[in-house]
Amino acid sequence: MPDSDSKINKLEALGHNELPAKTGACASDRVRPLSFSEEIARGVAEAKDIEAEIKALERLASCPEMGRPLEDAQDGTPVSEAKSRESVFRYAPLKIAFAGGGTGGHLYPALAVAEVLKREYQAQMLFFDSKQGVGRSIVRNLGYNLRTIYAQGLGGNLLDKLLAVAKLAIGFGQSLYYLSRFSPHVVVASGGYVCVPVALAAYFLNIPVLLMEQNAFAGKSANLIAQVADKVCISLPGSYPKINQEKLVLTGNPVRQAIISKDKAQARCQLDIPDGQLCVAVVGGSQGAVSLNRAVLAALPEWAEHKFTLIHLTGEKHIDEVMCRSRELVRDKAIDYRPMAYTEDMASLYAAADAVVCRSGATTLAEIAARGLPSILVPYPYAAENHQEANARVLEEHGAAVVITDNQIEEKLCGSLLDFVGDKERLAERAAKAKLLGHPQASSLVVAEIMRLVENKRNIPIR
Repeated sequence: MPDSDSKINKLEALGHNELPAKTGACASDRVRPLSFSEEIARGVAEAKDIEAEIKALERLASCPEMGRPLEDAQDGTPVSEAKSRESVFRYAPLKIAFAGGGTGGHLYPALAVAEVLKREYQAQMLFFDSKQGVGRSIVRNLGYNLRTIYAQGLGGNLLDKLLAVAKLAIGFGQSLYYLSRFSPHVVVASGGYVCVPVALAAYFLNIPVLLMEQNAFAGKSANLIAQVADKVCISLPGSYPKINQEKLVLTGNPVRQAIISKDKAQARCQLDIPDGQLCVAVVGGSQGAVSLNRAVLAALPEWAEHKFTLIHLTGEKHIDEVMCRSRELVRDKAIDYRPMAYTEDMASLYAAADAVVCRSGATTLAEIAARGLPSILVPYPYAAENHQEANARVLEEHGAAVVITDNQIEEKLCGSLLDFVGDKERLAERAAKAKLLGHPQASSLVVAEIMRLVENKRNIPIR
């Protein structure tokens, strides 16, 4: 075994200035800060001798086991995963930047991934959104740092396109500044035009980029970002001809843990839904959907004769009209009809429901698939590049859903829903097929891909 001086020299060579206190210190030195060896013992697998400390520090200096269980310093056996993460990131805080937003469909998957990174790795995170995005209040209320940048889609007339290019240039400069200051190990792009300047700035700064593509095919922004991305996590088994296939990995779309873990019996009790009674949720989103509201009102006279619970989210703007028009249609009828403007507790609604009628945004589909909910899908007809219909058709092809286009919904919803829920055996089959498309572990799978980039393409030293 090397003598004490050689051990101390080896520790110093690893880049640490504060050396352990020498043995035999006088009594007047009893009040002192923790020695370097004591700090290492606490931070790296609680090693008990100086040789084990050196080995642990060497592993830490090169970080070859980032995000994986370390070996115990004494006998080489694995220590707990949580312990290894705490040891590594005690000296090397993980930093991840998220770009995405504008809508909740791009923001919530990023928040689901951030939840895992915060819980498992105590990561430091920075979010980017446009100045008009929904993330400003949501992200800050959750305690994350947020930077707003200029960004705009390339749609519209020539003047709109020129303005978008100008905002992209400004947003690129802002992103360079913020990323340089934060120095993230990976930039995660979760969709939307706000990702473009951030991803390009990350590429310019040699920071690895991971793209989360929620839809069944990539739009213009996603295809551009994919050119500079190191990895592309896809949510659905769709078609991505413009993306290097070696970059693709099917992880599913990350879903908030509350959506996945909510207990069905607890949710039905909370919503006062009788045991064994069919429950259908009609969800038009936070703003509601005029076509869905009209279709429900048109179907209510026939539905009212059937005994089931129908929870209808109308949107804040439409709740008064729907309540006024439906009151007489359901009075003293068998149906338990509950119009609501909106609910923040979507976890309980999904958990209580046996079937859903909804739009087909990627995040909505990820949530209902994770819950194993059969659905009637009504794609929003004005979604960019008609991506909602492409999403819906994937579930339909796998037998998990029925698709009705928006211009046919008022005519077809009434009979379609009664047929859909009338055959309980068929409904159970659709639920099982929806569950197969769900990825409840999507957040963890995306985090695993992030950590591979941290391990394999780390270009910024971990501090």
